[in-house]
Amino acid sequence: MELTKHCQLCDHQKVDFKTGSICGLTNRKPEFLNKCVNAKLESKLQSKIETTNIEYQRVLQSKWLVYTNFIVFLLISIAVILAGYFLAQYLLKFRVIGAAPFIISLVGLLFVLPLATGPLNTYRNDLKLAKARKDDIDSALNFYGIKYDIDISFGKKYHGTQDVYVDLKVKK
Repeated sequence: MELTKHCQLCDHQKVDFKTGSICGLTNRKPEFLNKCVNAKLESKLQSKIETTNIEYQRVLQSKWLVYTNFIVFLLISIAVILAGYFLAQYLLKFRVIGAAPFIISLVGLLFVLPLATGPLNTYRNDLKLAKARKDDIDSALNFYGIKYDIDISFGKKYHGTQDVYVDLKVKK
């Protein structure tokens, strides 16, 4: 684990744009094994736990919407591609080859199918990133013997902003 993961939770952390994260006590990069004996895990700790877990829960909430979107647009894409195929088969009965069936199939393949796979890929990437951030915090806290219980509930959404209620209990 990177040492700066510990520093992100510590109140002594300073961020310098040239050198990155440094310790406010030593004014140097972190230099310790496993855990820092001078770590002050108080105010930044609570806000970091809350924001990371809220982000993770928000991504998890969108799971069913994303999978429903994937299934619906996948079925529409398949229907459009098959419509182009069956139109081509119908036209071949009259010994006519037209561009319309190929264009219809390409629309299904190039424009409708990405509407199914795009949000799914975004969801999977967001979930992986949020899970990695949560795991980083949890593993850093594990070194210090800190555990927490968090209860997150989402309220109503007004103009793109959603109320979030967090009950966090940190056990040291």
